[in-house]
Amino acid sequence: MRARRTGISGSLGAVVGLVLLAATGCSGSAAADKAGGHSAAKPVELTLATPMGTSEEFESFLLNVEMLSHGSIRIQVQTDAHHQEGPDFETRLLDDVKQGRVDLAALGSRAFDSTGARPLRALTAPLLITGYDAEEKVLAAPVARRMVREVDGDGLTGVGLLPGTLRRPLGARTPLLGPADYKGRTIGEQQSQVADATLRALGAKPVAFPAGGSVDAFGGYEQQLTSGDGNRYDKNGMIATANVVLWPRPVVLVAGTKAFQRLTSDQRAVLRKAGQQAVSGSAAVLRSHEKESLGNLCRRGQKLATATPSQLAGLRKAVQPVYDQLARDRRTKEYLDAITSLVRNIPAEPTVSCKGMTSTTD
Repeated sequence: MRARRTGISGSLGAVVGLVLLAATGCSGSAAADKAGGHSAAKPVELTLATPMGTSEEFESFLLNVEMLSHGSIRIQVQTDAHHQEGPDFETRLLDDVKQGRVDLAALGSRAFDSTGARPLRALTAPLLITGYDAEEKVLAAPVARRMVREVDGDGLTGVGLLPGTLRRPLGARTPLLGPADYKGRTIGEQQSQVADATLRALGAKPVAFPAGGSVDAFGGYEQQLTSGDGNRYDKNGMIATANVVLWPRPVVLVAGTKAFQRLTSDQRAVLRKAGQQAVSGSAAVLRSHEKESLGNLCRRGQKLATATPSQLAGLRKAVQPVYDQLARDRRTKEYLDAITSLVRNIPAEPTVSCKGMTSTTD
């Protein structure tokens, strides 16, 4: 689930067309146009679907495609793909890509937990990547380019990995701080085997629910603050844990293999380079949106709770079996080790706080 924002990329079922006017991948045609007056080649048109309701998290990718291709590619973005159709909404979108119903998709890496790209689970290992600085560093590193190739196969081709929102424990009426607070609670999560295993390790009862689905029956849920803001979870007694990030929700840019192979080698390179160069821009957007949503929540009187050092230690101890399970797969362990090394010396980001923000009752 995620907050809805106004504007072209946030409207329901929006179709965003990036009309690109020249061509990098068609340099021969461009040269002919300059030399002999021939018209430039018609841009290649691709469709990109996402269940996120907005293209904002990967807008930097779209802009980079425009800049790098000089017009050889036109991308139409379809939002709310399989929205509210069930907890397997991302699996359904992957099937659309495989079957050629859409050319590209942008969706959470969790969608690959049960596919041949299982090593991507390392990105959502519990309590490992806990800030946007850490996520940006990991996804800008060479290891991310290796990880995206894990997607290749079964009709899919990996294009890029971008930062996604940080998922926090949101308690319903009482906070989720240490393991004791999870025990016996029904916790909503979204189609993630890692989330399922983590919540079970904490003694909770995980229930997968669709994007846009109701959370009224849950004792808590893992979500980003932007969803808490946009969906007004604070009106239902939501209490966010300020100093716990369970995992990020990285965005995978994936293409149907047949659609990708129809592109020229230059056009394929443009898409991949556009993804690599979008990491920093996407992280900046996420930071800005979280800050905005936190301000909105705080002004509405949002309650924030803080886990004690002993509760944090208890969480880490409780989720160790999840790491043991992930490490049984050799490639997943290699990625876990690489990510751990990358984030080890990154300073902890400031705990989110409502300090200095005026409360209102709107």
